[in-house]
Amino acid sequence: MFNEYEPLLQELTFKHLGFQLSDKQCHQFCRYGDLILEWNNRLNLTRIINPQEIILKHFIDSMNISKYISGHYFADLGTGAGFPGIPLKIINPDLDIVLLDSLKKRLDFLEVVIMDLNLQGINTIHSRAENFGNDRRFRERFDSVSSRAVARLPVLLEYALPLLKLNGVFIAAKGVKAQEELADSQKALSILGGMTEKIESYNLGQGAEHRAVLLFRKINKTPIQYPRKAGTPSKQPLV
Repeated sequence: MFNEYEPLLQELTFKHLGFQLSDKQCHQFCRYGDLILEWNNRLNLTRIINPQEIILKHFIDSMNISKYISGHYFADLGTGAGFPGIPLKIINPDLDIVLLDSLKKRLDFLEVVIMDLNLQGINTIHSRAENFGNDRRFRERFDSVSSRAVARLPVLLEYALPLLKLNGVFIAAKGVKAQEELADSQKALSILGGMTEKIESYNLGQGAEHRAVLLFRKINKTPIQYPRKAGTPSKQPLV
């Protein structure tokens, strides 16, 4: 089904991101779209089921993050149906990616995607973000971390900053309340060792306006007591 939309995928990628997808990448995106629609009835992966909207609001929006990524090791927190991690892997085959989610069924779907698309150097981890950040195998391992629509920014910072190496980058994809969430995040940044690097607003056209990317640099080590135990950051955010 998604093969019918390959010209649109190419057109929108070039229009919004300025680069041309290879034939292999187009095939991978189309197969990924088919798998999303096939599994969505069982898992409710996304409310967006129109192929044109999936291309714009999921594929293009995820690929947009690529220009902010630093280094080789990348973590996608609360990946859900694989956004932004799978699109980023398709266009950055050399990136080493971890897809984190607390729902095992979503990760079962992503394992199918990874195998079907023959993606290498990408792994799924079943865990809550708080536990992941306290795991010695992953704490301070990553050059870049990203998340889309998982929680408010003060909470996300507590999830993400412990995972970053010093000088690593947290890329937060947000919407209309980006500035408001940033204003609420100053205490969290101070405690967790981060600083705001920049905020960039953009839109992808009608129905996909009001997007923003907030970039944070880790400038100090995160105190060992963060992230706090599972559930605490969302119930008692650092504001």
